[in-house]
Amino acid sequence: MALERLGSSLYEAIKKVFKASVVDEATVKELVQDIQRALLQADVNVKLVLEISKRIEERALNEKVPPGVSRREHIIKVVYEELTRFLGEKPVPVKIEPGKRKTIMLVGIQGSGKTTNGAKLGYLLA
Repeated sequence: MALERLGSSLYEAIKKVFKASVVDEATVKELVQDIQRALLQADVNVKLVLEISKRIEERALNEKVPPGVSRREHIIKVVYEELTRFLGEKPVPVKIEPGKRKTIMLVGIQGSGKTTNGAKLGYLLA
């Protein structure tokens, strides 16, 4: 599945920022390229990938870093906010009618409770 490696690829891209001795424009550009590569490998639309990477790069390079926050932390926050904005901040409600079959896809990072919630949904809907 295309989404299998997305989480680990994004994690590896962000880990490079943490390991970098200096967080400069080159580091940000490398991060954006790694994020682009990860999203494209996950079959995300090219236009969306370019849009999100452009926003991450602009914000990471041009936004003023808040006091008390390191540049490294600010860049990670920008990536998180843009990915959240890209995926949607609020879950979409699902209307389930009795007797009708529905397919529900549960997406989340490891340890977020997908299996438990899936079992609860199955019990509730059975």
